[in-house]
Amino acid sequence: MRINLLGENNNKANALTVFVVTALFCFIGGHLRMPQELSLFWPVNALLAGMIVRFPFLHRSGIYLISYLAMVLNDLVFSGWASQSFTINFANIIFIFIVASLLIKHSMPVVGLRRPGKALQIFPACLLGSLLSATWGTLAEGATIGENFLPVWSDWVSEQFSTGVLLLPFLLTLPARFSLHLSSYRLKKLLPAVAVMVSIIAAALIDGAGSLTFPLPALIWCAIVYPITVTSLITLITGVTEIVLVVNGVMNIQGNDELLAMSYLVSARLGIATVAISPLIVAVSMDAILQLNKQLALRANYDFLTRLLSRSGMYEQLRQMDDSAPGNLHSAGVMLVDIDYFKAINDSFGHDSGDAVLEEIASRMRSVIGDQGMLCRFGGEEFVVVFFNHERAALFQIAEQIRHAIIMRKFLLQGNTVGITVSIGIASKTRPETNRVETVNALISAADKRLYHSKRNGRNQTSPLVETESEQPL
Repeated sequence: MRINLLGENNNKANALTVFVVTALFCFIGGHLRMPQELSLFWPVNALLAGMIVRFPFLHRSGIYLISYLAMVLNDLVFSGWASQSFTINFANIIFIFIVASLLIKHSMPVVGLRRPGKALQIFPACLLGSLLSATWGTLAEGATIGENFLPVWSDWVSEQFSTGVLLLPFLLTLPARFSLHLSSYRLKKLLPAVAVMVSIIAAALIDGAGSLTFPLPALIWCAIVYPITVTSLITLITGVTEIVLVVNGVMNIQGNDELLAMSYLVSARLGIATVAISPLIVAVSMDAILQLNKQLALRANYDFLTRLLSRSGMYEQLRQMDDSAPGNLHSAGVMLVDIDYFKAINDSFGHDSGDAVLEEIASRMRSVIGDQGMLCRFGGEEFVVVFFNHERAALFQIAEQIRHAIIMRKFLLQGNTVGITVSIGIASKTRPETNRVETVNALISAADKRLYHSKRNGRNQTSPLVETESEQPL
């Protein structure tokens, strides 16, 4: 049984889910408080903003009101705040609303973040949300414009901004179905993650303001090796670890603060937020390159016109089948389908009409074959269909279905109805002793001879191997 906690038309479930998530993470954030005036980590704002961006149907006033009430209720029960909780928690809603509005406005689905330009939109959105949220929150705390305003305001800004830029990339790139195959991460692939840990230890030993950036090279290495979701998670863990080390005095980044009164925690948060952009941009760039490579490979393996497998694509699939499941073949069969008088069609109606004929014939063949076999445009006006574990009689029946599907409906070419036929040659082999690639190669050669037999005998017919021929080794 599958339970959908969020759905576009499931308002009650949406409201309950948002309320529970808000209350739960407010409770967690409250227990992460350190001896600072504000919490060290406040994940609920970034989490809710990420939820709303991923599910834009949550971007409604009612959902924000439910989140606000959950925050207020948490403070009344666990923090002992009274009227102040109503004003301060409005600052959290400001951050959530601004970040979600800006990212939804710029079309920020999971796939969209994989573009470097889209990834960059997280930073100005979080910065603007942090500035406005901090201004309201600081005033709500009773701070006045003066000496005590800047420390409180900077604490708000750094907290909201650093949490947002650390959490949102991970939340927005996390696939709907996330599975981590640990077996694929060999020792060599674990080296970037190990390098991050070593660099954090080195930063703690060396100290100084610049020590916060020590993990940056290792994080960029992670971005090159790992997927964007894994890189975002490692960046999040690194940032949280460095903040904890700074707060507990393990990393000493204190410098001369005579020019600007700013706590070391604020400095740590802002520095880490700035560092976070580098591995993220590299990650989305690498992801874009990988996607481009996949598209190029796809174009090489598929025929652009008919959207069928190309010759190279057919052999690539056969090789993959040999690698994943060698042997286990009861029989193999090949059909070679050739359009009759195709050159005359091109000469009479033009190459555009010839292309339209190829597309339509591919479509009709696909509707007949379905998932029974592997359909490929072999070249020019020739198509190849590969079957495994089909009887000879079944192959002949399918070939005749293909032929009749093309005959039964005439083609409309430049206002003229034209009857088009195909000739088909079939070859099959029971219990082939070679791998799939070699078997299909041999069968194509044999089917080509049967295709020639169909052409010679008047076209528009199917010629299978006769029994005496089929018993001979290919």
